[in-house]
Amino acid sequence: MRRVLLGLLLCLLAVPAFAQTPRLETPPPSVPNGPPPSVPPSVSTAPLPDSAIPAAPPDLVMDLSSARVSITSAFQGEKLLLFGMFDPPGEVVVVVQGPPARETVMRKERFLGLWLNTGRQGFDDVPAYYYIAASQPLQRLLARGTGGEILSLADRLASVRSVGSREDSELTRFRIGLTEVKRREGLYPADIGQVTIQANRLFRVDLPFPSRLPEGIYDVRAYLLRDGKIVAAVQRPLPVSKVGFNAQLAGWASRNGEFYGLGAILMALLVGWLGGTIMRRL
Repeated sequence: MRRVLLGLLLCLLAVPAFAQTPRLETPPPSVPNGPPPSVPPSVSTAPLPDSAIPAAPPDLVMDLSSARVSITSAFQGEKLLLFGMFDPPGEVVVVVQGPPARETVMRKERFLGLWLNTGRQGFDDVPAYYYIAASQPLQRLLARGTGGEILSLADRLASVRSVGSREDSELTRFRIGLTEVKRREGLYPADIGQVTIQANRLFRVDLPFPSRLPEGIYDVRAYLLRDGKIVAAVQRPLPVSKVGFNAQLAGWASRNGEFYGLGAILMALLVGWLGGTIMRRL
């Protein structure tokens, strides 16, 4: 009997202890009203191939020591410094070209002791000035196939259009005469200028301008070459004009040609009369 009572007592004590044991449950995820959130697409961080990245053009910058060339009454020519910087490697070519215009070449022959004009030939699109400078010999660079953008003086003059019809042999002699006249005036320098490169990035060259420089807007261009190909080019206009009293006198002569001619005749008569009077008194 005692054993039965002891068993019942143990059962009564064990039931509350089992009921107090915590029960762990994982709550179900709450689902909001509406469609489930979208999963962001995965972003690939793999580098792009080199062919897919556009190659930036190489940098080429230049500037001039003066923004213009001013022709005064005492103008005896001028030299401008052109300088700049480029992305190496490469070679630099500088071309300066004056405004194109029509030029007439006259041929003179001696007849009975006198020099007479026996022929003339006109040419269109003749550059008033032409100068080339390069960091290497120009013929070596042109032989690599730089294209038709960079032209030597001979190639540029070969593209000049002749006025009228004439035999090829005669036309060639007139073209040679045009070049000789321009070179005597210093407008077509025979020597190729030297572009100096420093630290493989900087370049400079002196641009000579003669005393008989025509007015107009000159075109200054610099080219960067790699393996015989133009990879970059920059262009800058250079104004050349008269200033001061020389410019005012030229403008007056252009606007009022008749009065300018009459004034020149009166001035010549006055100077002649004064010179004669002084000589008589001496």
